[in-house]
Amino acid sequence: MASWFEDLEVTERLLRRFPPTLAQEQEWLEKSGKDANTIIWAVEFDGRLVGVTGIHDIDWAQQHAVTGTLIGDKSAWRKGLAGELMQLRTEFAFRQLTLRKLNSGYVEGNEASWRAQRKSGYREVGRRRQEQFRDGRWLDWS
Repeated sequence: MASWFEDLEVTERLLRRFPPTLAQEQEWLEKSGKDANTIIWAVEFDGRLVGVTGIHDIDWAQQHAVTGTLIGDKSAWRKGLAGELMQLRTEFAFRQLTLRKLNSGYVEGNEASWRAQRKSGYREVGRRRQEQFRDGRWLDWS
């Protein structure tokens, strides 16, 4: 997984700009695995790990959470995986966890994420103007 973050084409679609160390990645996985307010799934395609998806910062009392998906292996891009994952994750969150609201976002220009979120029922309720500085310009975070 750590090697995905070494690819600028992958990281340009994330809030995180600099790659984590292997130790940081292991720490994140261990912490996520112990956190009662986080659910993470490994994403396999053609028998190999290609990404992760999850539900984070679950507020059980208010019944909402933050979601995210990363397809880090570029050979698995443009195969519809993110859209399918978002649909499955959303259904799980609403039917199994009985959450009532999910929050997610994407960096301006990440059309694949925008399409996958719309297909899964996400609606834009706000936009953080000029939130991310990339390649000499400020981009919105939706």
